[in-house]
Amino acid sequence: MMIVKQMDIRANIKKYFDLAYSGEAIFVPRIDNKNVVIISEAEYNRIRQADRLKTYAASIIARSSVEKEVIPYASDLKSDNLKKLEIIRGLKPNWNGNGAKTIPGKLIDKVSNVIKNLSIQPEVFPTAQGKIQLEFDNSRKDHIEISIDESDFAELFCSTYDGKEYTDTISSAPKDINNTVTAFYR
Repeated sequence: MMIVKQMDIRANIKKYFDLAYSGEAIFVPRIDNKNVVIISEAEYNRIRQADRLKTYAASIIARSSVEKEVIPYASDLKSDNLKKLEIIRGLKPNWNGNGAKTIPGKLIDKVSNVIKNLSIQPEVFPTAQGKIQLEFDNSRKDHIEISIDESDFAELFCSTYDGKEYTDTISSAPKDINNTVTAFYR
């Protein structure tokens, strides 16, 4: 982490933005402790995703009979997602308090294989319908959800930054899901 005066930021903003983009956190002390930290969007998204993972896992554990497990804040989102799937595997019927179905073990294994083959990691959620949903957000503020069940197809929902929405059906093969996600981030 670099500590940089506010006046230096003003005079060299491009330099410090480029440093933040390359992974350096820039700490800017300000009057009355109104300090700020400049980080890249990728780092911000990683922090947000890790926080959501911990919060969501804690809520699932609190409502299930799964032993309490602490999911560490880690940079390896693939490992975190695989741990999350194991927590989901332990969910009992009505795990959400609204009659949710259990997630079949065969589906968990299928999604684990998808996760292992993804070049960009999602946020992972069980659904009340007994499916697993993968969610992705890109820097343009587009959002996709891929809902996977035990069939050979997955449901795709996309919401774009300009408010447009569409749905589609895609192959649930790991390679095809990875291709869809990679195209989403281009």
